[in-house]
Amino acid sequence: MEVRIDKDTFLNGVQKVQGIVEAKGAMPILSHLLLTTEKDQIGIQATDLEIGAKGYYSANVVAEGQVTLNAKKLFDILRELPSEEVHLTKEDNHWVTLRCGKSKFRLPGMPSQDFPPFPEFSQESLLEFSSKLLKEMIRKTFFAQSPDETRQVLNGLLLERESGKVNMVGTDGHRLAVIHRDLGDAAKGGKLSYLIPKKALAELMKLVEDEEATFSFSAKNNHLAFMQGDQVIVSRKIDGKFPNYQQVIPTDNKLQVQVNRDVLQHALKRVALLADEKSKMVRFDVQSGNITLTTDTTELGEAREEIAISYSGEDVSIGLNAKYVLDVLNVIDDEEVVLNLKDQNSSCLITSNKDKDYQSIVMPMRL
Repeated sequence: MEVRIDKDTFLNGVQKVQGIVEAKGAMPILSHLLLTTEKDQIGIQATDLEIGAKGYYSANVVAEGQVTLNAKKLFDILRELPSEEVHLTKEDNHWVTLRCGKSKFRLPGMPSQDFPPFPEFSQESLLEFSSKLLKEMIRKTFFAQSPDETRQVLNGLLLERESGKVNMVGTDGHRLAVIHRDLGDAAKGGKLSYLIPKKALAELMKLVEDEEATFSFSAKNNHLAFMQGDQVIVSRKIDGKFPNYQQVIPTDNKLQVQVNRDVLQHALKRVALLADEKSKMVRFDVQSGNITLTTDTTELGEAREEIAISYSGEDVSIGLNAKYVLDVLNVIDDEEVVLNLKDQNSSCLITSNKDKDYQSIVMPMRL
């Protein structure tokens, strides 16, 4: 195998898949990338047996073939090379010579036949997203997934098609984020429901660069795939039943508190500096015209801040996890947010007037 490829193109391709690589797993081959040349392109492939990613890039192929190289070492070398052509040559015993400008490296590979086969996936598209929309849907729900690896169905996002809309939902049992978007004809058809693992979503975000590009989503047996141009990410789906999230969304939170997102965000960050390390609880006292944020802990001290708001309803107090509220404020794009409240024992529904199809719920804490 012998190939010449632009260094920046090569680096970009390696960068897109190297996050999947198992650096210290039981199988050394999983710390490697599989490089395959055919016609006028090079394929760059990575897998951890749960997720596989592959991309093709234009290259000057002198001789076709395959090699495997340690992903981290290759990435570190490419990052430091000048922006010139990289010349890659396979030698005996799976060794590879890499030249660029006045630099030369000899790297040990592993037998390419030991590299796991790429998982089978369907080319038949079930849903189509613009990059911009896919990125928004993941960004606005990703933070709500559970970090608890034992609760597998909560370790990812629910993607569903229902009534001409596509929905994405994340929850960890203490909070929930749901976004509904209209895909027009691309969302027509019966109900579909899939659980996508967290790692696959994180890797997918790296591919979502060109906002004009279109991603196709497909499913076959246990595997889900996102395809865009010469790139594909295939992942095992999560098995199990996602909680009935619609039951959790409150419909009778009549107290609507409108507040400037930026003002609330900064005030909450300041007050949360003295919140209890474990619970992160901040007390929200809402009265006509203002909201008071308070923390009071014996070890850390007390913080208090008042914010002017547009509200003339009855007084209400609620304890909320400051980090959970800040996570929501970080992804809402509108200037004003609405805290929909009922009482201190009912969850807080966070929305905005400009986007009724994005909702986030934070469970209350005992005051």
